[in-house]
Amino acid sequence: MRNRKRMLCAVLAAAMTAGLMAGCVPQKSSRTETAASGGESKETAGSGGEQAKEEKSVFHSEGLPIVSETVTFEMAAKSRHNKNFAELEFFRKLEEETGVHIEWNMSSEDGWKEKKGLLFAGELPDAFYGQGILTDIDVIRYGSQGMLIPLNDLIDEYAPNIKRLLENHDEYRRQLTAPDGKIYSLPSLTELSPRTHDKLFINKVWLDKLGLEAPETVEEFKEVLLAFRDNDMNGDGNKDDEIPFTFLYNRKENGLFSLFGSFGQLDKLDHFLVKDNKVVYTAVTEPYREAIRFFNSLYKDQLVDKEGFTHDFTVFTSKIKAPEKNIGSFMAWSLSSSAGANKDDFIPLAPLKGADGKQIWNTYTSAINAKGSFAITNKAKNPEILMRWIDLHFDPETSLQLDQGLFGRTLEKSSDGTYHYLPVPDGKTFTEMIHDYSPGVNGVGAVTMEVASKLELNANLQERKELDQFFEPYNVPAQEVFPDVYFTMEEVEEISALETDIKAYVDQCYANWIVNGGIDDQWDDYLKKLEQMQIQDYIRIYQTAYDRYLSLE
Repeated sequence: MRNRKRMLCAVLAAAMTAGLMAGCVPQKSSRTETAASGGESKETAGSGGEQAKEEKSVFHSEGLPIVSETVTFEMAAKSRHNKNFAELEFFRKLEEETGVHIEWNMSSEDGWKEKKGLLFAGELPDAFYGQGILTDIDVIRYGSQGMLIPLNDLIDEYAPNIKRLLENHDEYRRQLTAPDGKIYSLPSLTELSPRTHDKLFINKVWLDKLGLEAPETVEEFKEVLLAFRDNDMNGDGNKDDEIPFTFLYNRKENGLFSLFGSFGQLDKLDHFLVKDNKVVYTAVTEPYREAIRFFNSLYKDQLVDKEGFTHDFTVFTSKIKAPEKNIGSFMAWSLSSSAGANKDDFIPLAPLKGADGKQIWNTYTSAINAKGSFAITNKAKNPEILMRWIDLHFDPETSLQLDQGLFGRTLEKSSDGTYHYLPVPDGKTFTEMIHDYSPGVNGVGAVTMEVASKLELNANLQERKELDQFFEPYNVPAQEVFPDVYFTMEEVEEISALETDIKAYVDQCYANWIVNGGIDDQWDDYLKKLEQMQIQDYIRIYQTAYDRYLSLE
């Protein structure tokens, strides 16, 4: 088995000239009309109903190929990069090694939601493939209806890579397990993702110009912002064009959520945290009110970007990257992505100390990018073949290539077992090199530290690692993070009935209080209104789901 895995990785590493398609995503690839009947251990056939009966294919439970004669399955997929997966080197070599031919039923990212509805209402493919191709609700709805089949037994018998992943990472197994105890989908995950998503950066050039140290408390932070406001920091002769602090509303990488920690409790996009195994809805707590009061004081003193609640990501980053250099501090995922050529002007700022002197920051404990990235439908006649096929994606080296590019294209493996990046050809970007030959961000697999620790990091990944290390001492423990759980369909319906009005009201008050103030005068009425909206029932549903998650064995 190990030799076969090495053979697959070696073949994937071969640099070949590929005729790649551009432009719009075709709906389907051409179909190879070969299937099977008979065989020494198990007869195999794809679902399409088209068989070359004179050909026989034997299923092999170990080694490669998976089948002795080519079999065909139809698979629905979506792409952000307008590539038909049939033309990608990764899948062509995978077919050569496995004997499994995929008829790709492709969709663009924009058209996928409508296409998905038609597939579930009409003729299902054998499987769905691609990062986040199915939502959590899709997985539970169609799994409970029997349209998606449970994968637990198939994983145990035919998927050693996936089985090992779930045995070694219990948190992944729990997150993938539906309320009925079954696993209906497989994830896309990478432990190269940072555990800290939102970071606070401050303009070190401006601090030096004013002779100031980096602020350590909320009071010092405000004093620095006042100095940024009152001086012509970019030296253009205009003291009114500086923006002391900017952020992006309702986005976890650029929002204010971790800054709430200076007041004793963090916030999240959905406002759910865990404390001593009890689910907390932050937007009804005293620390939340105290933090909003502080942010309003910044806004009232013209220290906050007036467009913080209205500009989009493109406008937000364009301000930080602008040659005018008029930004004092901001919240962002990284300096490279947000500040561009201005990145050297800024440094990360540790969590600001509040009244209790503690420093805490949000952490994102799961490396799962999407849980619904691969699922087998009840139309697949031989799901064990598909399970063996997808398990090859979870081979550590194969997962690394799906995420960071194929050997011989963007990566190379050294004799000491480490991995290194190849130079990007002129006229190409690193992203293009990944997606010209593999599904990349639309792939399925698991990059764990087992293989990621052997990767010589490029500049982007090195920055992620350094920023993670900077904020790591302040990250709250995993036990205080509400996990990525599955809800039952009944719970989904209850949440849907409650969440829209609650979220809209909380968001409206949040923005209004920061811009216009009044939180103390309106707080009691705000809490009464949320009680009328059944906020306790809303919290109870999350508590029930969390308790169920803890009870999974």
